[in-house]
Amino acid sequence: METKHGLNVITLSDQLEGLLNRSLVESAAGMELQLEPGLQQRFLQVLDQGLDYCQAEGFTKISLLCDPRIRLQLRRLIEKTFPHLPVLSYAEIASGFQVNPLVTLEV
Repeated sequence: METKHGLNVITLSDQLEGLLNRSLVESAAGMELQLEPGLQQRFLQVLDQGLDYCQAEGFTKISLLCDPRIRLQLRRLIEKTFPHLPVLSYAEIASGFQVNPLVTLEV
């Protein structure tokens, strides 16, 4: 089921992406995502369900696609639970490159 060309991605709903952008705060270590623990746990559950769906449909090479402003912080958020899931921003996709959205996450 893998596509031969393009990038298979999981995307974030506009609402979720907006929520994550609003959760960015400046700290001594730089920008950080500060989510309520329940919301963070829910996000990780929804991401896990999205990955399960993609794998059940035969997709094994999947990336998480997001706004450039939250890419690094989102990577940090998921790296312990999903260490092999690449996180890419829209800005990293070359123009004309085919993007295949498989699932859109909502919480």
